[in-house]
Amino acid sequence: MKKSVIIIILLIFSLVGTNAWWAYRLLDAGVSFTYQGESLEENQQALGQTLEIIKALTLSNVTREKIVAAAQKSWCATEPFEKEGYLWVGRLGLRFNKDNQLVEVVKGF
Repeated sequence: MKKSVIIIILLIFSLVGTNAWWAYRLLDAGVSFTYQGESLEENQQALGQTLEIIKALTLSNVTREKIVAAAQKSWCATEPFEKEGYLWVGRLGLRFNKDNQLVEVVKGF
């Protein structure tokens, strides 16, 4: 009798432990999936911005304003702002020289 009670208690603890482990794994997978989706969306937006900038650069009379407008085409959520020498439009940082020519593009955040 005592032996069967001990076995039942061990089985109950094993069942609760494995269920807790599965719940943790499910929660962790959900959080990871959410971060992965956000990262994918941000990279797609940055790619869209980059492609629009490339299209704008193929024009013969490209200006800073046209490049910024092209970058905003794919990302119209916020206004561009300057920080650390870059003009940030969405996820991309655009660096212009003194002649307003595009010299560098970086992905941020």
